[in-house]
Order: sequence, then structure tokens, then C-alpha cells
Amino acid sequence: MYCLRAQVIGGHLYITDYRAIFYDRYYAPSRVLPLLETLRRHPNLPDVDLVVAAVDEPRIKTFVTPKYWSRLCAAYPGTARPKAAGATRRPDADLPPPLFSSTISRHHLDLPWLDFSFFMPQKDHKLRTPPWKILHPQMLAQSAAVRWEDKIELAMHTGNVGSPFRKRLALVAGSHPDTMLVNELFIGDHNKIRRTCHELGLERKGGFQQHLCYMTFQQQCRYKYLLNSASIGYANKFKYLLLCGSVVIYVQDGMTHKEFYEHGLLPGVHYVTVPTAADVPAMVERLRRNDSYARAVAQAGRARLATLDIAEVTKFMAELLRGYSKRQRFTPRAGKGAVRIDCEDDLWRHYARETWFARHYLTEDNSTCVHPPEPSATLGPPGWGGSYRGSKVRCTASHDLRSFAQPDACTGYAKWLGGTSFASFDEFPSDHPNDTRCC
Repeated sequence: MYCLRAQVIGGHLYITDYRAIFYDRYYAPSRVLPLLETLRRHPNLPDVDLVVAAVDEPRIKTFVTPKYWSRLCAAYPGTARPKAAGATRRPDADLPPPLFSSTISRHHLDLPWLDFSFFMPQKDHKLRTPPWKILHPQMLAQSAAVRWEDKIELAMHTGNVGSPFRKRLALVAGSHPDTMLVNELFIGDHNKIRRTCHELGLERKGGFQQHLCYMTFQQQCRYKYLLNSASIGYANKFKYLLLCGSVVIYVQDGMTHKEFYEHGLLPGVHYVTVPTAADVPAMVERLRRNDSYARAVAQAGRARLATLDIAEVTKFMAELLRGYSKRQRFTPRAGKGAVRIDCEDDLWRHYARETWFARHYLTEDNSTCVHPPEPSATLGPPGWGGSYRGSKVRCTASHDLRSFAQPDACTGYAKWLGGTSFASFDEFPSDHPNDTRCC
């Protein structure tokens, strides 16, 4: 889980980590960069103070059932409840907290934030996907090189098959090899599987195959129909599939959350939907019989996503933040222990736990800075043009301190706690003086 408080004050960005644990230390910068890049492109943004819970699923539930509805209304009645004698109460205490999340749904009250996949690390990383600013134009060019007439007449999914929804998809593919191909592949397989399905002659063989081969993005675009189905958490591949110029078949079973851009897409126009995995073969047969319609849907989906470059993404963010600022009832002020962030490398230094981490991910590119240094400026450590001053994630934000996890992790400094601050939230989160692992 990753959660932070972000404040834009006078054109500067300040962050305070609430949760940045384990896996997300590698991708935490990717969750802050949407705001930093928006601020760089739109320097006159109003002051805002917000909390981002950048996880797979939204957090503020509003299930409309007798049980949950009564609970929701009791927690957030929308009007001030009688207060006990002598008690104080904020005027907004009876409203749901404004929380930004990577996905939103009809069953939640979260506000939309950009998924971390838009700002993947520019250097090599374990998920391997390039940042959107690189992959977006690259996929548009590669998909344009694949003619519609040459696309393979199968509905294809490649990747993880761990969720119950994708397991059902694999079962259907196994019994309908004439219409479907499910190619199971895990992240760890990339170190073991060296050859593509095309090289092994398996790309036209339908059915269900496991851990045999992989496909590049361009090779995935060779299929006329691409499957989008629910993963264990949220799967952010929809936007990549639409760029292929193929028909995306959206399997609705288990798909409850959406990214912000999905609300600008229409089923039947930009993609097609089926209720369950069992309905995929019939949809493929229908699309085969109506090839001109299938081609129109594929072209419309690709055209829509072609406009969603980084400039448009940050325009959305800027408009979102302007609207949010109009609803603030207070004047934002930087927290006492907040960390100022001016450049992408400020984030990599802040989140690094070990020296190799910082050395690997640093871009040394001051064009990412909100306030880039003058060309004649003399640069030196620690910021090298940014605002970094030795901050690290606080221990209480870095570790799960619940009784069944790491309850004693923050009782005192230990050698394995590299890149960790023991400062309170009212102090600047400097690294521990005995830290020899970082950075």
C-alpha cells in the first residue's frame, strides 16, 4: 500500500509519507510524478492539500445494501450531529474524507488519481513496462505497421492467470482453441523464458498454454481481438490494448473499478463487452461475421487513446486540482515534517533504501524539475539541481507495525533498516546517523 499527503504551495510540491512499504518503495516515485509533471507543465496551479491512496482499489465504500447503507449514513450523515457537552467538532466531520485513488467505481466515493503505470521508472525495473511518454508514441507507431488484414483471428490474453476470472478465461480457451488463446506468463518468467511465441511457432495455436513463450507489445498487436479481464488486483493493461488497433473484448465479470480515462470510452464504439468468459467465443464469431464493424471499433478505440498523451494526462490533472482547490475550506500550509520535491531525482533519493537503488534509478535530468536551475548555475550534492536535503521515509510509514507483521521494526535502529528515518512527523525526516547502507 502507498499513501501520502501532497501539498502544492506557491508553486512548490511538498510530500509527507503515511505508507510507502515494501514493494512500493520501488514505485512510490511513479505515484508522485503525475503531480510533479502537472506542476511543471502548469506552474500556476492553485495551492492544494490532498491525500493520495494510490492502491489497486478505491477505499471509501458506499455499497447500497441495507447493512452498508445504514452504516454509511451513520458515519457520514452530511449534517452536524448533536455533540456532547464540551466536545469540539469540525464542520466537515460528517462528510466522507476526500481521498484520491488510482481507480474509482460507482460503489466508492474516491476521487480519481493517475495509475502509477503512466510514470513507470525510466531505467530498467522488474515490471519492465516503459513510462507512458515513451510507450505511447512507440505503440502507436508499431501498431500502425500491422495491417488489419494480417491480424490473427484469435482473441488473445497473455500474462498473469492467477485470478478466478482469468482462470475461467483459460478454461474457456482450452475448450475453444479455434477462437481463443490464453498464454500464461508471470513476471518471474521473464528471466527464464527467452523466446517469443512467434519464434516458437505458437502464436497461431489457440487454446491455453503455460510458461512457454512471451510476446512483445508489437506481437500482441498482431491479434485481431484482445482480451481485457479482471486480475487479482487492478489490471492497468486496458490502455495498452486499445493502442493496438485491435478489438478489445472487455470481460465484465469482476471488473468493478475503472481508471479516469475509461469514463470517456463507450462500449460498442471503442471496445465491445461480454458478461463472462464463457461469452467470448460467441463474440469472436460475431465479430468475424461483421468484420467492417470490428474494424471500426478497433480504429475508434485506437484513435481515442492516441489523444491521451502526457500533455493531455496532465491537463486532466490540472483541471482536477483546480476544481478541488475551489472546494477547500482552509489555506494549505506545508507540514512541519514535509519534504520539498522539485525534480524526479529528489524522489529517487528520498525513497532509496540502498546506494545501488539510488545509483540505478537516478535520471540526472534536470528537465524534470519544476524550477530547473539556470544554465550557468553551479550544481553540487546533495540535490544536484533539485531540492533534496537528505530526507528518507519514516520508519512508521515504511513498515507494517501490526502485531502479525513487523510490530518491533521501529523500536530502534538496525543495520537492515537502510534508508529509514526515525524522526517524528513534526521533524524533517533525516536519515539515521548510523546508516551505512544508503545513500
